[in-house]
Amino acid sequence: MSTLMSPSKEGSSNDHDVETKAEPEGLPLNQTRVTPVKRSRRRLFVIIGIVCAFVVVLALGLGLGLGLGLKKKSSSNYVTTNSSFLLDPNFVVTNTPTTRYYEFVISETVGSPDGFERPMLVVNNQFPGPLVEVNSGDELVVNVFNQLSNGTTIHWHGQLQNGTNYMDGTNGITQCPIPPGMNFTYRFTINPNQYGTFWYHAHASTQYTDGIYGPLVIHSPSEPIYGQYDREALVILSDWYNVMSSGLLTQYLSVAGIDGSNYGGVNPGAEPPPDSGLINGKMTGSSLDLQPNLRYRLRLINMGTLTEFMFSVDSHVLSVVEADGTSLEPVNVHRVPIHVAQRYSVILTTNQTAGSYNVRAEMQSTCYKLSNPNLNTMVLATMTYGASPTTPNTQDWSDAFPALCLDLNSTMIVPQIAMNPPNSTQTVIVAASFQQTIQSGGAQTLAFINNTSWEADSTNPTLLQMSKTGIQTAFDSSQLMVVNDNITVVDLIVNNYDDGSHPFHLHGHVFWIIGEGDGSYLPGVSQLNTINPPRRDTLTLPGYGWVVIRFITDNPGLWAFHCHIGWHMAAGMLMQFASLPSQIQQLQIPSYLSNQCGEQSGGLLVN
Repeated sequence: MSTLMSPSKEGSSNDHDVETKAEPEGLPLNQTRVTPVKRSRRRLFVIIGIVCAFVVVLALGLGLGLGLGLKKKSSSNYVTTNSSFLLDPNFVVTNTPTTRYYEFVISETVGSPDGFERPMLVVNNQFPGPLVEVNSGDELVVNVFNQLSNGTTIHWHGQLQNGTNYMDGTNGITQCPIPPGMNFTYRFTINPNQYGTFWYHAHASTQYTDGIYGPLVIHSPSEPIYGQYDREALVILSDWYNVMSSGLLTQYLSVAGIDGSNYGGVNPGAEPPPDSGLINGKMTGSSLDLQPNLRYRLRLINMGTLTEFMFSVDSHVLSVVEADGTSLEPVNVHRVPIHVAQRYSVILTTNQTAGSYNVRAEMQSTCYKLSNPNLNTMVLATMTYGASPTTPNTQDWSDAFPALCLDLNSTMIVPQIAMNPPNSTQTVIVAASFQQTIQSGGAQTLAFINNTSWEADSTNPTLLQMSKTGIQTAFDSSQLMVVNDNITVVDLIVNNYDDGSHPFHLHGHVFWIIGEGDGSYLPGVSQLNTINPPRRDTLTLPGYGWVVIRFITDNPGLWAFHCHIGWHMAAGMLMQFASLPSQIQQLQIPSYLSNQCGEQSGGLLVN
């Protein structure tokens, strides 16, 4: 049985503070209380949003987001910055599974990644958060303690979570926010056939924009590219704002938009442009200290909120060998475009003249709808080998690369393990757009998939709803749901009615990208490719374009499909796939998950 629920809506390095260790015996993994903090009773977009927006507007005026009026970095360090993520070469890569235990403390502190002090949200007082490193088949246990004044969740981006949908960490879908002063234990087994470069981040409102994110690396001797490199390093790219995201979000959703950019509805969905870009948590000063004549696997991760980056290293060819956990036939390039939430691995050989070289992450500001004249779009780090580090005077590659706000050409993303998708048994067509609408609280510009703008129900997530009533579940009008109670091969066609590109992520699945193009998809006319097409978990939907992905609904649970631009998801650009409701009812959902839903104080506890 297949059901499309599309309700109408009114208004249309291993720098760990906590090391991997054996799980301590007797550790309470459910309702343990930590240091009490004041519990917030504020609702999203209401009191705090209005206050933050007012303060931000006064402080920044028409230059919102440009860092005006903020204090320069002081001499003291408030947060530990992981500026170099060289992986430990002594990590044992094996097929013998074990349990890896971590503790995360989520808290608010003060930091200055780009030279301006601001409040930020961190994991174990680190930014980016600590590296989680596992082997395929390992059990991962992460006990998350929430010391914020509002709720949060942690999503394990790209993890299949087969049989453990309740550990996906998606607010309003697979769990309620972890209440202030409480903890939640994420416990799941890494799929034995999954390996590559992944990450984790907060999945509640725009919290990860303020710093709650970090890398997750899965090793395996079975990975096709394993053994083709000598060392590994992480390169984390992100954009950064000099104010907290909650105030920006309130303005973004207002009828006037950011700095009044949408008066008269002329610029719906115009996002706040960032103030800077970061490499491994710094605007300047990040360094990769390497050894000469070695092959380095650089694991690139875009943990930003809005920005696509163009990554390159002066004088060094990059061999692209992985995209979102799928090993690729190597292809040599000078530059790699990487959109929000995507990952690539490239192999770089340190065989040029000894010295220091520029590592470049150029922010693709042409993809922004609003400009920031104070933004330096060329973010630099330093790579050094065979010599003492110096300020590089190396030059960028001279060949031009068009700023198209798109992925690598699909012909360059060829999986090493060839896999043709099965024939489709169902077609679902949706459209992504921005619309100005009148809600009960006033006018807003919201994002839509079809005629539904998603809102998280932080007291009654859709997984818990379906676990009780199965396929008979009647979801709220803000939930666009495709329900399949049998294993189905879905062709999902997404038409983009917005001029901007959208990096869409599907939870719990690796999908085939079988077609993309300009305009709207035309059945029987638009060309599709089913011969070993690209496989990944995050794609780029082109502006005023279309894309077709194919996936199998064989993973029981509630799975989000959403734009990973943080502003767009918070505005409602999300839908869900409810797979195998009868099996969802058999999931062993921990009691502390539903208990924490009962702890919600006055509704939403997220920013």
